[in-house]
Amino acid sequence: MILCLSIGTLAYKSINISEQNKEILKEVHSSSQEVLELQNNKITPLYKVRELTQSLVMAPNKTLRIDIENNLNELIKALDVEFELFSKDKKTIVEMWSSYKILIQEIKNDLNEGFEEAAYINETTSSRQQFNILLKALLDIQTNSLNNSTLAYNNAVIQTKTIKIGTLTSIIFILLISTIIGWLISNNIVTSIYAVQNGLKDFFDYLNHKKKSVKKIEIKSKDEFHQMATIINQNVSITQNNIEQNIEFIKNATKVLENIEQGNLGTRISKDTNNEALNELKIVINNMIDNLEFKIQEEINKRLEQEQILIQQSKLASMGEMIGNIAHQWRQPLAQISAIHMNMKVTYDFDKFTKEYMESKIKEANKLTAYMSQTISDFQNFFKPQGEKEVFSIEKACRDAYFILESSLKAHGIKVIFHITQDVTINGYKTEYSQVILNLLSNAKDILIERQIKNPKIELEIKDGNHFALVKIKDNAGGVDTSIIDKIFEPYFTTRHQTQGTGIGLYMSKNIIERNMHGYINVVNVEDGALFTVKVDKEIKN
Repeated sequence: MILCLSIGTLAYKSINISEQNKEILKEVHSSSQEVLELQNNKITPLYKVRELTQSLVMAPNKTLRIDIENNLNELIKALDVEFELFSKDKKTIVEMWSSYKILIQEIKNDLNEGFEEAAYINETTSSRQQFNILLKALLDIQTNSLNNSTLAYNNAVIQTKTIKIGTLTSIIFILLISTIIGWLISNNIVTSIYAVQNGLKDFFDYLNHKKKSVKKIEIKSKDEFHQMATIINQNVSITQNNIEQNIEFIKNATKVLENIEQGNLGTRISKDTNNEALNELKIVINNMIDNLEFKIQEEINKRLEQEQILIQQSKLASMGEMIGNIAHQWRQPLAQISAIHMNMKVTYDFDKFTKEYMESKIKEANKLTAYMSQTISDFQNFFKPQGEKEVFSIEKACRDAYFILESSLKAHGIKVIFHITQDVTINGYKTEYSQVILNLLSNAKDILIERQIKNPKIELEIKDGNHFALVKIKDNAGGVDTSIIDKIFEPYFTTRHQTQGTGIGLYMSKNIIERNMHGYINVVNVEDGALFTVKVDKEIKN
């Protein structure tokens, strides 16, 4: 009731203050409007009349005077309307304006009659003097209005200070009474709020694993806070039980997942919880474990099948290349054997065929067939399945690969240059390594032939490092197109026609080097060709 009465009193005083301020603002506004109206509607146009009069006198020809005089007449008409609005107590000012208009008219008459000198004298003496008299009278009125506005404002300031003191006194009294009453009424509420706050703090600390248990909220008063504390205690107890169940569930699920990580798929989540989402997760995880082993094995079988297909395609591609290379190796010996037969026939036809001649030609033919047989053996040894790791020479592996392609390279005029400062010996899989070098040399040969490079050449460099053996193979075929250079090691990627390549040679080479020999293989464009780098560990781990 005290607060309501106080608010009513303040409201009544505020209304009175508003009304008083309204009247003061009206007075200040009226004075300000009068000053503004006098400035905009009379003083400023009067200056414009003075300016146009001077322009009229100074105009160099009659055409310009006509335009200026028209503007001047319109402005004088507007000022006539404004001066007619003056009250009777300002009749003197109206008469001043009339006198000034007469002088302006005299100036115009003098100019029309050709007396420019008289017009100029009138404008600079009588007309200017009358203008200053009229302007001073208007400025006096403006100053008086400003003084009235200032006086009204000062009175408003004094009155506002008085009202402020009274209002502050009333507010202080109301605040004092409100504070006393508020403290008496809210003391019990604050005590209850503290109890609830501390209870909730304990609960949140429990949720954040800062406490192991939660205390009940104890409130002695039998009010709404007591009812709220009872409901909170019940919900906290239920939540605590649910959290403990969820913790047990998560521990059980974590243990099952750890078993899965270790390869044990025989365990399942057995704990239950009141959380529907976690129970659904339990069903999903258990079902996933049931199907995981089958899916893993199925995926392994698919990958193995794909790998077998790739290996088979690689073998077929290698076999085709091997047959082509054997044909190159056998072409010259077969031609020599054919020449021996022709020579023997010619010798026989001329009756010069002797036993000694026949034995020498048979030895010569046997030597050639022995060379062809050895060629087949070398190819068989090169392409035989990989066995255990062995210590082998990098140079020997590279030269074995070069031997397979030697005849084909020479037939196409491709020069192979070896740069070997020091041979490197590593412990690994020699046949697979030679197969990689063969693939790189074969690709370089094919691109040199395809692009018809003049003076084609392949440079093979061997370097020895502390822990790695490095082989660089560079050609002068113009390099790899930058749009595909990042794709050439992908399976089935090839730039040739389907009948010329399968696109798995570089993919298998990458697999051999990175998976079996723990190294890496890459390609960059340098100068006028491509540079392949093969880097492997000297001691390949199992």
